[in-house]
Amino acid sequence: MSKRAISLREFLFKFGVSRDATSALEFGLILPLLSAIVITVADVTTIAVGLGAMQTAVRQGVQYALNGGTDPTVAQTQGLQAWTNKPSGGTLTATQSCTCAGSSASCQSTCGDGSSPQMFITVTATATFGGTAITQSETSTQTVRVR
Repeated sequence: MSKRAISLREFLFKFGVSRDATSALEFGLILPLLSAIVITVADVTTIAVGLGAMQTAVRQGVQYALNGGTDPTVAQTQGLQAWTNKPSGGTLTATQSCTCAGSSASCQSTCGDGSSPQMFITVTATATFGGTAITQSETSTQTVRVR
Protein backbone atom coordinates (compact mmCIF):
# COMPACT_ATOMS: atom_id res chain seq x y z
CA MET A 1 0.00 0.00 0.00
CA SER A 2 1.42 3.36 -0.95
CA LYS A 3 1.72 6.31 1.40
CA ARG A 4 -0.96 8.16 -0.62
CA ALA A 5 -3.60 5.46 -0.12
CA ILE A 6 -4.85 5.76 3.44
CA SER A 7 -8.01 4.35 4.90
CA LEU A 8 -10.99 6.46 5.85
CA ARG A 9 -10.35 5.62 9.50
CA GLU A 10 -6.82 6.97 9.29
CA PHE A 11 -8.02 10.07 7.47
CA LEU A 12 -10.64 10.82 10.10
CA PHE A 13 -8.20 10.13 12.92
CA LYS A 14 -5.65 12.50 11.41
CA PHE A 15 -8.38 15.07 10.87
CA GLY A 16 -9.43 14.84 14.49
CA VAL A 17 -5.97 15.17 16.02
CA SER A 18 -4.51 17.70 13.63
CA ARG A 19 -3.94 21.16 15.04
CA ASP A 20 -3.33 22.98 11.79
CA ALA A 21 -5.84 23.95 9.14
CA THR A 22 -4.66 21.51 6.47
CA SER A 23 -7.01 18.73 7.51
CA ALA A 24 -9.97 21.08 7.70
CA LEU A 25 -9.11 22.46 4.28
CA GLU A 26 -8.85 18.97 2.78
CA PHE A 27 -12.15 17.97 4.37
CA GLY A 28 -13.76 21.15 3.08
CA LEU A 29 -12.58 20.34 -0.43
CA ILE A 30 -13.83 16.75 -0.40
CA LEU A 31 -17.16 17.41 1.39
CA PRO A 32 -19.00 18.79 -1.70
CA LEU A 33 -17.97 15.73 -3.72
CA LEU A 34 -19.15 13.36 -1.01
CA SER A 35 -22.43 15.28 -0.70
CA ALA A 36 -23.00 15.13 -4.46
CA ILE A 37 -22.41 11.37 -4.47
CA VAL A 38 -24.88 10.80 -1.60
CA ILE A 39 -27.57 12.96 -3.23
CA THR A 40 -27.10 11.27 -6.62
CA VAL A 41 -27.33 7.78 -5.12
CA ALA A 42 -30.50 8.75 -3.26
CA ASP A 43 -32.09 10.16 -6.44
CA VAL A 44 -31.16 7.12 -8.54
CA THR A 45 -32.62 4.86 -5.87
CA THR A 46 -35.84 6.88 -5.84
CA ILE A 47 -36.09 6.61 -9.63
CA ALA A 48 -35.48 2.86 -9.61
CA VAL A 49 -38.02 2.15 -6.86
CA GLY A 50 -40.63 4.42 -8.45
CA LEU A 51 -40.17 2.85 -11.88
CA GLY A 52 -40.54 -0.62 -10.40
CA ALA A 53 -43.79 0.37 -8.67
CA MET A 54 -45.11 1.90 -11.90
CA GLN A 55 -44.31 -1.25 -13.89
CA THR A 56 -46.04 -3.36 -11.23
CA ALA A 57 -49.18 -1.24 -11.66
CA VAL A 58 -49.13 -1.71 -15.43
CA ARG A 59 -48.65 -5.46 -15.04
CA GLN A 60 -51.58 -5.61 -12.61
CA GLY A 61 -53.87 -3.92 -15.15
CA VAL A 62 -52.70 -6.30 -17.87
CA GLN A 63 -53.13 -9.28 -15.53
CA TYR A 64 -56.82 -8.41 -15.22
CA ALA A 65 -57.11 -8.63 -19.03
CA LEU A 66 -55.13 -11.89 -19.13
CA ASN A 67 -57.61 -13.37 -16.66
CA GLY A 68 -60.42 -12.69 -19.14
CA GLY A 69 -61.45 -9.15 -18.24
CA THR A 70 -62.41 -6.80 -21.07
CA ASP A 71 -63.46 -3.64 -19.20
CA PRO A 72 -60.69 -1.00 -19.44
CA THR A 73 -62.12 0.90 -16.45
CA VAL A 74 -61.61 -2.12 -14.20
CA ALA A 75 -58.09 -2.66 -15.59
CA GLN A 76 -57.29 0.98 -14.83
CA THR A 77 -58.72 0.77 -11.31
CA GLN A 78 -56.77 -2.38 -10.51
CA GLY A 79 -53.58 -0.86 -11.88
CA LEU A 80 -54.01 2.33 -9.82
CA GLN A 81 -54.69 0.29 -6.68
CA ALA A 82 -51.46 -1.63 -7.24
CA TRP A 83 -49.35 1.52 -7.76
CA THR A 84 -47.72 2.16 -4.39
CA ASN A 85 -46.30 5.64 -3.73
CA LYS A 86 -47.63 7.02 -7.01
CA PRO A 87 -46.09 10.43 -7.78
CA SER A 88 -48.55 13.33 -7.74
CA GLY A 89 -48.33 13.77 -11.51
CA GLY A 90 -48.45 10.06 -12.31
CA THR A 91 -51.16 8.76 -14.63
CA LEU A 92 -52.35 5.30 -15.55
CA THR A 93 -54.80 4.69 -18.39
CA ALA A 94 -56.32 1.56 -19.86
CA THR A 95 -57.86 1.54 -23.33
CA GLN A 96 -59.68 -1.03 -25.39
CA SER A 97 -59.22 -1.34 -29.15
CA CYS A 98 -60.36 -3.81 -31.77
CA THR A 99 -59.15 -4.78 -35.24
CA CYS A 100 -60.47 -6.74 -38.18
CA ALA A 101 -57.82 -8.01 -40.58
CA GLY A 102 -55.33 -5.49 -39.20
CA SER A 103 -57.63 -2.46 -39.55
CA SER A 104 -59.31 -0.59 -36.71
CA ALA A 105 -62.86 -1.75 -36.06
CA SER A 106 -65.72 -1.36 -33.62
CA CYS A 107 -65.62 -3.84 -30.76
CA GLN A 108 -69.43 -4.28 -30.86
CA SER A 109 -69.69 -5.24 -34.55
CA THR A 110 -68.52 -8.26 -36.50
CA CYS A 111 -65.80 -8.29 -39.13
CA GLY A 112 -66.54 -8.47 -42.86
CA ASP A 113 -65.95 -12.22 -42.85
CA GLY A 114 -68.45 -12.72 -39.99
CA SER A 115 -65.83 -13.28 -37.28
CA SER A 116 -65.49 -11.30 -34.07
CA PRO A 117 -62.87 -8.55 -34.11
CA GLN A 118 -59.62 -9.04 -32.21
CA MET A 119 -59.81 -7.11 -28.94
CA PHE A 120 -56.81 -5.58 -27.17
CA ILE A 121 -56.40 -3.91 -23.78
CA THR A 122 -53.51 -1.42 -23.53
CA VAL A 123 -52.36 -0.16 -20.14
CA THR A 124 -50.07 2.89 -20.08
CA ALA A 125 -48.52 4.62 -17.07
CA THR A 126 -46.52 7.84 -17.11
CA ALA A 127 -44.72 9.57 -14.24
CA THR A 128 -41.75 11.74 -13.35
CA PHE A 129 -39.43 10.32 -10.71
CA GLY A 130 -36.44 11.78 -8.94
CA GLY A 131 -35.41 14.07 -6.22
CA THR A 132 -32.98 16.85 -5.54
CA ALA A 133 -30.51 16.55 -8.41
CA ILE A 134 -31.95 14.10 -10.93
CA THR A 135 -35.44 13.73 -12.37
CA GLN A 136 -36.54 11.25 -15.01
CA SER A 137 -39.81 11.02 -16.94
CA GLU A 138 -40.81 7.46 -17.73
CA THR A 139 -43.63 5.75 -19.61
CA SER A 140 -44.52 2.07 -19.41
CA THR A 141 -46.99 0.48 -21.84
CA GLN A 142 -48.20 -3.08 -22.23
CA THR A 143 -50.80 -4.43 -24.64
CA VAL A 144 -52.54 -7.80 -24.41
CA ARG A 145 -55.00 -9.48 -26.77
CA VAL A 146 -58.11 -10.57 -24.92
CA ARG A 147 -60.22 -11.84 -27.83
